[in-house]
Order: sequence, then structure tokens, then C-alpha cells
Amino acid sequence: MSAATNSLPAAAHATPLIYVVDDEPVSADIVSELLQLEGYRTRVFHDSRVAAEALSNASTKPDMLLADYRMSGLNGLQLIARGKSEIRGLKTILLSGLVSDLTLGEQGCHPDLCVTKPFPIATLLQSVKRVLVAPASA
Repeated sequence: MSAATNSLPAAAHATPLIYVVDDEPVSADIVSELLQLEGYRTRVFHDSRVAAEALSNASTKPDMLLADYRMSGLNGLQLIARGKSEIRGLKTILLSGLVSDLTLGEQGCHPDLCVTKPFPIATLLQSVKRVLVAPASA
């Protein structure tokens, strides 16, 4: 993995861009639509490897990465670790019904927030708002 690039998320100048990554298309699309209704820009990925490439190569970097834990290819924690190494200040939320604190510690990756599935819509939207305004983690 490369060191963080000089590219910073664009939140200071525009509506936040959120990458939504879930290999279950219906789940990803619903989350994306909910975020768009709240005024966020989104980009949906159904393949974690494609999302990882986009994190590395996109001319406009996302402000947040919202990733499901259980996916083929890279799991959500691996994708978050890669995103944080590529984009300084990237905010991250992990969605899962499976992740415990022990698992997070074992992976050596710490998302800004974990949201347990299933979740009420209001919980997801409040979580996104809270993480976006919080100071960036290391």
C-alpha cells in the first residue's frame, strides 16, 4: 500500500461525496438513494476491488467510504485500510452484523464508526452526519 497521497477529500468546497460499497446490489443502491435524498453525492460499487482501484485513481476523492464488512475480494476492513492509506482524512463507516471489537483489533483497522445491520434509516443518516463533521482520525 502506498502512503497517503496529497489529494484531500473535497468536502470543504462541495457537497460530500460518499463511496458506497456492498456486493449486494440492492443494499448498496438503497443506501445510495437514501444518502442522495439527504443531499449527498454518491458513487456505488458492487465489487470491493473496483472500489479499491477507484480510491487510488479517482480525480475527485471521496469524503467518506461506507463499506459492508462481508464481501468477496477485499472485506470492508481491508478496503477501509486501503482507503485510509490512499486518502488523508478519509472518513469511514463499516456496516455489518458480524464485526466485534475483537475482530476489529485483529484486523488492525479502525473505521470511524461501525453500524450494525439491520439498522433504522435514521441511524444510518445520523451516523453519516456525525462522522463527516468529526475531526479526521489517523
